[in-house]
Amino acid sequence: MRGDAGGALRRGLVAALLAPAVVAAVVAAVAPVVAAGQAGSEAAQAVQAEVGGRAVSLPISRHRAYPVIDAAGLAAVWEEVRRSGVFLQARLLGEDVAFEAGSPFFRHGTRTYQLANPPYERDGAFWIPADFVSGWLADRAPEVAVTAPASPTQAPADDPLPARVDPTVPWRVIIDPGHGGRDPGTLGGGSHEKDIVLAIGRRLYEELRDRDMIEPHLTRDTDVYVEHDLRSRFAVDRAGDLFVSIHANAAADERARGFETIFLGPARSEEAREVALRENRGPEVEGAVGSPSDIQFILAGQDRTQNMDESRLLAGFVQNAIREAMGGRSPDRGVKQGPWWVLLGALARMPSVIVEVGFLSNGEEERYLNGAEGQGALARAIADAIASYREDVLRRYASGVEGSC
Repeated sequence: MRGDAGGALRRGLVAALLAPAVVAAVVAAVAPVVAAGQAGSEAAQAVQAEVGGRAVSLPISRHRAYPVIDAAGLAAVWEEVRRSGVFLQARLLGEDVAFEAGSPFFRHGTRTYQLANPPYERDGAFWIPADFVSGWLADRAPEVAVTAPASPTQAPADDPLPARVDPTVPWRVIIDPGHGGRDPGTLGGGSHEKDIVLAIGRRLYEELRDRDMIEPHLTRDTDVYVEHDLRSRFAVDRAGDLFVSIHANAAADERARGFETIFLGPARSEEAREVALRENRGPEVEGAVGSPSDIQFILAGQDRTQNMDESRLLAGFVQNAIREAMGGRSPDRGVKQGPWWVLLGALARMPSVIVEVGFLSNGEEERYLNGAEGQGALARAIADAIASYREDVLRRYASGVEGSC
């Protein structure tokens, strides 16, 4: 999906300036309208409302099996609309409201609610299920009279086979070298994390580019800083099938060594929590971002168990491949989970992991990670893991199809 998210945001902001924050609306009946030349296609619908003496039209669309409204059209209901990665936030009825594409859970104030269907992004717009207006909002703002949209005259076509399980479609692998630019990351004795992970990321790109049915993309290929949300936004915009973020570790104890692979989840140890907190802060004011809260994990995880499970499996493939490549040179620290901000948005659409390639605070590992031998070995291992994981996914899908016949 390559939409103009900024355009949707601008439309929402402009509309928010023109409309009151709280609506007093009288909504006319919903009437399906079939555009000329679209006979036999799904019906276009719209809710006509009067807001503060001004007529407002809230078009209903059906890209999937349920009715949705463009968030920009809801500017008469809320204010301070802003998009960040796959998140949409606004002010509604005096409190903050937050949605995430792909999750039916949303937050209003300090409470979490669930819609029947998730919002999603399409053509640069953020689409909110119509039951948010006709159900949730109508219950909490009696002055908003809403008529639920009618049933579609024709069921939408089934979604195409997902690219990850279609053996004829190459996988788009998003390679994310951490940090960059004004954010050096972990500092070794004479090196910066941002430089080492970029070198490994470039080698991984070259490894994957030369393999069949894999199409690699780099979130950065120069020494520039990319915000966390924009990294996941990059992955989503390119319809990625996997997201692999590359980092290097550090510890106060110079003896600490080893590699590990991380998928999104609550930290299981104080060490994992502290590492995630350090990474989530970025290069700006200390504590400006912090680790994701419990509500953000609800938004990120409860409705996408499959991607979380697949992330755990992918992490295992990566960890096993690096262990074999290291040949005992560096300890295997295992697969772990942690509240890493950079994984939050990408996980909505694809399995996502972080690879911690070693400790720059350990002199021996720093030298290895700075050298062509170490960087090449790690890149080949990660590429092998991705290829093996793809074969595993296609094999599992084929077995499932055969078993269901």
